[in-house]
Amino acid sequence: MIPALVQRTVSGVLIGGATLALLFWAPPWVLGALLLAVAALACNEFFALLPKVNIPRYPVVGTLCGLLYLVGVWAHLTWPDKVPAVVEPALLFVLVATILIRQFPQKENLRPVETMAGTIMGVLYAPFLLSFFPRLLLGWGDAGGRWLILYLILVVKLSDTGAYFVGCTLGRHKLCERISPKKTWEGFFGGLLFAVLTSVAFWYFRGGQLGAFAFSLPHAIGLGLLLALLGVLGDLAESILKRAAAVKDSASFISGMGGVLDVLDSLLLAAPALYLYALLFLHPNP
Repeated sequence: MIPALVQRTVSGVLIGGATLALLFWAPPWVLGALLLAVAALACNEFFALLPKVNIPRYPVVGTLCGLLYLVGVWAHLTWPDKVPAVVEPALLFVLVATILIRQFPQKENLRPVETMAGTIMGVLYAPFLLSFFPRLLLGWGDAGGRWLILYLILVVKLSDTGAYFVGCTLGRHKLCERISPKKTWEGFFGGLLFAVLTSVAFWYFRGGQLGAFAFSLPHAIGLGLLLALLGVLGDLAESILKRAAAVKDSASFISGMGGVLDVLDSLLLAAPALYLYALLFLHPNP
């Protein structure tokens, strides 16, 4: 049997290589199609966890509404003159209305509130949070957006890697044993260090450029810490779901890693954080 660490490393290298190739050579429509595929898989995994904790849901309605929302976000960013910004709240309204209407033909559903809550949470957890990837990619120009996404993935995933190895080597004090028994404070601070080093290295080798933005060394340090922290919170959030469902991974088709949610968990909260930070604190290059 191949050791889990070897499987995880091989999968990580293959996914990383494919991500780099797609980021710098794939046309935007390919990235959009890939995003929809990833969102569909993430929704499927999330909705598959809910019955294991006895929470009813509408998986088809939730998945279709979530994908439609992503299409709306992408369309507005790609053709802002033809697709107005109002499409986003309009599609969220459609989601809520559809879930409410879906209740009407059900005579035997004694838990309608939980059904609605579980379905809406699935849309918010996967498609909504994933919608910040096209915002990063297209919000300030396609070329610059690719560097933003590369920066996000490098900082968060190298933080994950640093936390894993530091935790395995030096970990003694549990971070949050109730949720994730293997995580330690030593690993947490190791992850922060790796994130800051990665962010500073990116700042240095890119000459202070972050996509369409110029960012200073203090921004590089602050962003590294922020993304690492949100990465840990995203990881712990998914761990709560898996622990409640009594499963180790959200799925099993990625060797050594589990499912799509297991790969994305640390990015799902970090992507909105990077987008908001760039919007509020960074200034686009002239």
